Amino acid sequence: MINTISEPYKVDELVQSFEEQLELFFSKDFETISKKPEKNENLGQVFTSPILAKFMISLLKENISSESKILDPCIGPNIFFKALPKEVSNCYLKGVEIDENLINEEIKNFYNEAKRTLIQGSFFDFDSTEKFDLIIQNPPYVRQELLANGVNSKSNIKNELLSSFSTVPSQSNLYIYFLLKSILHLNENGIMVAVIYDSWLYSSFGTFLKESFLKLGHLASIYHFRKSAFDNAEVGATVIKFVKTKNSRKSTAYYSLNDLNDLKTYNGLTDKAHNLKPKELLSYSFNNSSVVNFKSKLFKTLNSIVSKPIQRGTSAIVNNHFIFSEKKFPELKPIVKNVSRIKTYNVSKENAFILAVNGSISDGTKEYLDSVKIKILNTPSDKYKAVKRDITKNKNWYAIKIKSSGNFIFNYYLRNNIDFIYNPNKHLSSDNFYSVNIEQSELAYLAILNSSFTRLNVLNNSRSQGNGLRKIQLYEFKEVKVIDIKNISSETIKELEGLGKSLMTSNRYDNQQNEIIEQIDSILLNEYNNYNNSSIGIDELINELKEYIK
Repeated sequence: MINTISEPYKVDELVQSFEEQLELFFSKDFETISKKPEKNENLGQVFTSPILAKFMISLLKENISSESKILDPCIGPNIFFKALPKEVSNCYLKGVEIDENLINEEIKNFYNEAKRTLIQGSFFDFDSTEKFDLIIQNPPYVRQELLANGVNSKSNIKNELLSSFSTVPSQSNLYIYFLLKSILHLNENGIMVAVIYDSWLYSSFGTFLKESFLKLGHLASIYHFRKSAFDNAEVGATVIKFVKTKNSRKSTAYYSLNDLNDLKTYNGLTDKAHNLKPKELLSYSFNNSSVVNFKSKLFKTLNSIVSKPIQRGTSAIVNNHFIFSEKKFPELKPIVKNVSRIKTYNVSKENAFILAVNGSISDGTKEYLDSVKIKILNTPSDKYKAVKRDITKNKNWYAIKIKSSGNFIFNYYLRNNIDFIYNPNKHLSSDNFYSVNIEQSELAYLAILNSSFTRLNVLNNSRSQGNGLRKIQLYEFKEVKVIDIKNISSETIKELEGLGKSLMTSNRYDNQQNEIIEQIDSILLNEYNNYNNSSIGIDELINELKEYIK
């Protein structure tokens, strides 16, 4: 067979011809899917839009011939293969799909033609000795916590990969395993194009993936859609192009875009990508687009200024059975749970109760726990799997570990309020908060933590969850940059302490707190500009914040 992709891929050619490829390919007629299929959330399905599929195919089009063997390991509604232009569609196509509900008559008819094969089953049961010239995919997104049981269990997916990738981080999302196995299926100089969530750019398991790309070939390009690459999922995503080659010293072309509109209108595309050398790929900060230079030595990470490790608060076994609004049982402990019920920047008292049994149990509590156990065991099989397992194995299944709280707490689900709340009495907090201990100049730090500088870096490190909701993971939160109090004058510290004291009692939901934060920003801007010999204005800070907060 003639290998149509035997020549190593050249990044310079990619950079120079990227927009030409788009314009040429997008000028072709394209049939879209008229009816969207139903997603199976347990399988991590987020379907590819026609315009994204078309773009991804454009990255492969010049490498496709009638002899090319192409694999899609998770076809979903078969969007990629159906989007192939007619002039390059007469090649060998193989699709794999685990969800039989997606394989409709149209898809069956598509594969019931010469040179096309459909496999209904798990990609991880697919023999890796079969090789392909090209692979295109939108792998499923399933968090590592959900990879314990069922078709996506690690016991099912890791066996074949262990010999080649013995150190896959335990935190890895399911899409990492899809990518690694796909590389095993590539011929030498074969190409893989995939759309994946952008968590790999920032996470520890992402570092492993980058190192794997460099070890196994060449990551030719990254197209980073910071806001979204999907129609109905507002989460950052990347389209990657990987070449399995021994010549892995080439640069990676990195494009920063906003969303799919950049493909429709060409807004945001630059004439030339930012080229990342292999070592730079491992260390590059993909959140470096802020007007603020957070690399300045004026800033330190939260993790470096705390007196105790940052951690999540105390977890209940099952919230709706173990969190109460009033004290019904003697074993209930007061806890801060509902962030919306904290009206000021200071926790004055707890607002919920958590069932935390320690030692003997009252009769009423024992009777309640027995009834809860029956309810949990009778829920559908896909709910509370870990709790059910504990119930069957451990008579003290209801026991929880109480975690000490910090003098600051932070709710990691973000909308318009990105607030660090002062907790001087260290009231117990629930697991929807991160707990932070800062023992020096607490009121000054209350001001600094709630400044636009800190809020902006929190948002820079957070991820969209859709509908205006964002979330920041613990490992990202630890790396949030805050102004180091050691680098500012004693006079400024006194001013910040006064403003922190005023902020502590101000309402988080009215204009009073905005006025105080504006004063904090003004003071810190002056310190920032003097320290960095810069001239950033308050409007620049606010305008960047508005990109996140509508």
